[in-house]
Amino acid sequence: MGWATYWAGTGVGSSRAGVFTSGKTLARDRALECYQPQFDGLRALAVLTVMVDHFSADVPNFPLPDWIHLGATGVRLFLVLSGYFITASLRRARDRMDAGALSAGKAIGVFYWRRSLRIGPAYLVFAAIALLLNLGAIRQNWPWIFTGTVNWLIAWKDEWPLAISHLWSICVQEQFYLLWPLLILLLPRRWMLSSIIAVAFAGIAFRIGCVIFSAPIIARWVLPFGSLDSLAAGAALGWCGGRLRESRGGWVLALLCLSMLTVAAVLRNSDPTQLKSVLVEPLEAGAFVILVARTATGFDGNIGRFLSNAGLVFAGRISYGLYIYHILVAMVFNRWLPSQMRFLITIPSLRLVVFGIVTLFTAALSWRLLEQPINRLRGEETKKALGPIPHGSWEPEGVTPRAPRLIFSAELKRS
Repeated sequence: MGWATYWAGTGVGSSRAGVFTSGKTLARDRALECYQPQFDGLRALAVLTVMVDHFSADVPNFPLPDWIHLGATGVRLFLVLSGYFITASLRRARDRMDAGALSAGKAIGVFYWRRSLRIGPAYLVFAAIALLLNLGAIRQNWPWIFTGTVNWLIAWKDEWPLAISHLWSICVQEQFYLLWPLLILLLPRRWMLSSIIAVAFAGIAFRIGCVIFSAPIIARWVLPFGSLDSLAAGAALGWCGGRLRESRGGWVLALLCLSMLTVAAVLRNSDPTQLKSVLVEPLEAGAFVILVARTATGFDGNIGRFLSNAGLVFAGRISYGLYIYHILVAMVFNRWLPSQMRFLITIPSLRLVVFGIVTLFTAALSWRLLEQPINRLRGEETKKALGPIPHGSWEPEGVTPRAPRLIFSAELKRS
């Protein structure tokens, strides 16, 4: 099988004494420390599909047929990327711990500190602006926002609250990573990979239970248990240092990924009360694990040039801002745009362009004035504790599936 995957630098069971003497480990760490712009390209594609999905509300067959849920697929890619990058980072901290160069307490503390600095500033700016403008249901639900439990609010009410529903995926990741560093940093290495796989199967088991007991569909999406398989799939790749080399049979893997995504798209449009619907997420996660592993090595040719395009790379770099502000931009325009200019949001193509440009400007401003300075600060400080932090290895934040698009559609109809 000349097209078979080649995973380099696994080092799953290396001993404490051999952590930094292993050639495979050193090679893996050197590779991870190299900035791979194609990952920013992937992030950009994920967040742009969500923005297009949300901004093209009420547009039949635009930009793709309605049975292709761009946002729902984008969230899966973001979750896999997130699990991959964070677990790879925790793996490097674990290597330093096993070599006696870092204590567990310090590694855990630095992890939480980095997470709060990465997520908190833009999140709080969004919340402050939305509260000030009294957008949607934000004032009624502010305790859920500031405790990072918006996803539980959505599951409890079985509805998507205006202005804040897109925060669910950020909350899911933050809840997952409350316990994840404890597993990666404290569990014996010989149990690590099997435990990560067990977490992935727990996510599938949760959705099976939801189908059997007729749990609300929204709860299957937004509760953290429903994303365990996607996060753990990326985590397994990050723990093993998986990298997929280019081969002459790469087209076979490409066809496999496309087939998995196609089957997932078909199943997503089938009856969600049937057990086969639980296969949607693992199929998408499996396809994206292959894609992430191949991106870690780097694509050549047209695909490599596309993913490394300067504009796409920049959009990927500010993807967190694009995601967190895009609903805010849409709601502000919808509420305060003068009547003589409302054609800008009622004509579908104009709405997509206007919302996209304003969101891009807002996210770029946030990146330049807020996120980038804080990223430099946390990078310099944590380098002392954890060693070199790979460029661009910040964990991408989640995105939300199709439901907020329907919410925004309803808001347009009311105006």
